[in-house]
Order: sequence, then C-alpha cells, then structure tokens
Amino acid sequence: MNNKIESNPNQVNEMMVSVLMLTYNQENYIAQAIRSVIRQKTNFKFELIIGDDCSTDKTAKICSEFQLTFPDIIKLEVNSLNLGLQQNFIKNYNRCTGKYIAICEGDDYWISKQKLSRQVSVLEVNSQYSMCFHRVLNYFEKDNSKSLSNGGQKRITSILDLATSNYITNVSILFRRGLFGKLPTWFANVSTYDYAIHLINAQYGDIYYSPKVMAVYRIHEKGIWSDSGMEKRWKISLQIRELLMDYFKKNQEVYNRLRNSWMNISISLHQLYVEKQMTKKKEELYGKVLTICPERIKLLESKKETEKTTLKSILRKFLTLTRKSISKLIPLPN
Repeated sequence: MNNKIESNPNQVNEMMVSVLMLTYNQENYIAQAIRSVIRQKTNFKFELIIGDDCSTDKTAKICSEFQLTFPDIIKLEVNSLNLGLQQNFIKNYNRCTGKYIAICEGDDYWISKQKLSRQVSVLEVNSQYSMCFHRVLNYFEKDNSKSLSNGGQKRITSILDLATSNYITNVSILFRRGLFGKLPTWFANVSTYDYAIHLINAQYGDIYYSPKVMAVYRIHEKGIWSDSGMEKRWKISLQIRELLMDYFKKNQEVYNRLRNSWMNISISLHQLYVEKQMTKKKEELYGKVLTICPERIKLLESKKETEKTTLKSILRKFLTLTRKSISKLIPLPN
C-alpha cells in the first residue's frame, strides 16, 4: 500500500476532514478530547464540529473557551433543548463539510498526533476503501483495567464481515463523506448511530484496518453501553439490525448476515429471560422470532452448553484475570 498522499493543488484550501464530536455532560473528559483533536499534525485543513446537547454541567462553557482560542478549527453548536443522541448526531453530521469524517466522542480521545494524517493517506490513494479504522485501547474507568481491541483482526474486510458483527470502535473511524447522500429517514430511530452509519458506508467499498493503537475508548458508568444492562444492550442491537435488514432487503447476502446476527442475539436474550423467569418478555420475543426467523425457532429452546471445567479452560480464565490485573498498573496514555 502506498502511504503517501497524492499531490493535489487544491488540497491546501480544501476542508479535508471534519471531526465530529458529540457531547453531553462530559465536563471531566471534554477538554482532553478536544486537545487530542486540535494537536493533530497534518498538511491539510481539518475542522472540529462540536455538538453539545444542552449540557447541564460545565461542558458547553469548556467548549466555548476552546472555540475562542481556536476559532479557525472549532465550530461549536450548543443546543437550547436536549435533542437526544440520534437527533444531535443528525444535526451535526449535516454540519460537516470535509471530504472525510472522523468521530471522537466527548469522553474518548486520540493518543497519536498523526492519526488523521495516517488515515487520510490510506483513503487518498486507495479508492477501493470506503473507510479505515485502527486498534484502540479500551479503558474501564471503574477498576482502571485496560485491554486492546480487535485481536486477530483482518486487514481488509467487507460489508459482509461487518454485517456479521460490529468490530469498529467509533473513535477509530475515518470514512468518506457523502457516499450515500442524505441520511435515511429511519436513522432518527436508531438508539446508537455508529453501526448503522458504518454499514451503510460499507456498501461503497472495503474496510481497511491498521493495527496501530491511536485512541482511547473510555468505558464508564455514564456511557450509553455502560449505563445499560445486558437486556437493554441486546434489545438495542436487535432494533438496529431490524432497521438495517429493512434497508438492505434487496441485498440478499447482507440481509442474511444481518438476520443470522439478529437470531444469535435473540437466542442470548431468550436465555436471559428464561434464567430470570421473565415469562411475558420471553413470549414476546418468541413471537418476534416466529416472524423474522421461523425456521430457527427451535434454537430458542436449546440450552447453551456449559463449558467443561478442563485444565485448558482454567488456564484461560487465569490468564485473563492476570492480564486484567497487570493492566491496572500500566499508566493510561495521554
């Protein structure tokens, strides 16, 4: 792969990257997130589009102070009313003017000054890629443990891989703006926008992965996933896939991958309902499976096999706990 940006006489004046940063009540994190973006070393123009969703803490004030210092880079919009994640995303996505869009939520941050340059280099000389992403450091704030994402990740993947499972961490993505035109009307109904936007973009090219760790994904109690129990997470995942299945109903391969993924999540959710004796919810899910995957309804009744206690399984658990304990001693990168 050629890693040099092609010569373009208009590149100096062109807005190359829009960095989209959504934030709400993140006064303890937002300054670090903003600094990680404005410190990027590039030979092209980039903008930071910040959308504050009517924060009730000092988040908007901190953002305003940064905007006064960096008016040529930061474009801040503070909502007078709380719109919610989906509407805030749609509003600020439409404010982006760059050739490419990167995402850095207000509680995450980048740890490489060359992140944007490296990713733009990939997409500028490889038109077959619709997007690129990289490995990230997962930081579990509750116990200070850390882990790396995307172990064993393939360098080049396709929409079929992504329809099977979502392996892209939002803070790592860079994608081409405008591949599909306007956002679909159903986009306002998704609970989390990342998987949907990445899958829609993946229609237009393969996905490139870099193993270099260039960002920190913070997992804390106020995060959308951290604040949810397993039932809520699985229900959100089902809802997103249902919307995507309808969108991709004319693409049989993608539709079938999404449908299989939907069914696997349903099996896990059904097991949860059985264990917690949530009869009504179990029956509702049963009826949904009869509608979407009737030929696989018997799988709901099959019990998940318990892993046998072997020396290998004991060793695996021991290594996992050891890695987690050691990770707490490693300083978090700035």
